[in-house]
Amino acid sequence: MSVILSDMQTVTTRDIQRGTRTVRQRLLAGETLQWMSGKKIVGQLVPAAVPATPKPWPDLQRRLQRVYKRPVGDEQPAAAQIYADRG
Repeated sequence: MSVILSDMQTVTTRDIQRGTRTVRQRLLAGETLQWMSGKKIVGQLVPAAVPATPKPWPDLQRRLQRVYKRPVGDEQPAAAQIYADRG
């Protein structure tokens, strides 16, 4: 007697060939599938990882204005000032 400890659903090569839409829907629903060929496990089909949304960049201009209590960034960039000073 064999006891299956995994509740992972199986699909066969025929299921993948003829029922691609159904297999895709199951994957989109978050289901992990085990691909079987006869009684042999060929592989696992897992849902694609959803990329995390990046955090927005902080507003450095506004942060500098709060720190220095005056408009910042109206002057020329520091690199341009250094080049001007060098002559």
